[in-house]
Amino acid sequence: MASFLSEPWVQELGPTLNDLPEQQEVTGSIRFAVTSTPHGKVQFRLMIVDGQVKEVIPGREGEADVIATFKYPDAVAWFQGQLDTDYAYMMGLVKFEGDYSAFVYRLRPVWASEAWVQALAGLAQNTQFED
Repeated sequence: MASFLSEPWVQELGPTLNDLPEQQEVTGSIRFAVTSTPHGKVQFRLMIVDGQVKEVIPGREGEADVIATFKYPDAVAWFQGQLDTDYAYMMGLVKFEGDYSAFVYRLRPVWASEAWVQALAGLAQNTQFED
């Protein structure tokens, strides 16, 4: 069982999300930066092409359309589908650098999809979430 945001968890995220349905023109990149985790500050980038996660790249290297920074408890809630994107943005639970509209609007069809929710729910069954 991998710890949320550990190296093995990030490595498993790619295969977990590689069967999302195609969504034309839903393309971009996002770097997640999560602070105060049991693993220190964790960063990884999702490369999304036509609604499908084509690559998950660990670390902070490389360009991204937007960087979304969460504190650990908020990242847990967001990745478990318990924290609404709009609420998180309006309440300051996620901070953006770069093109925030990529996260809030353009790429939203990816994480608003039932396929995303189901894929992450499956991953959560094999994930240890720290308090």
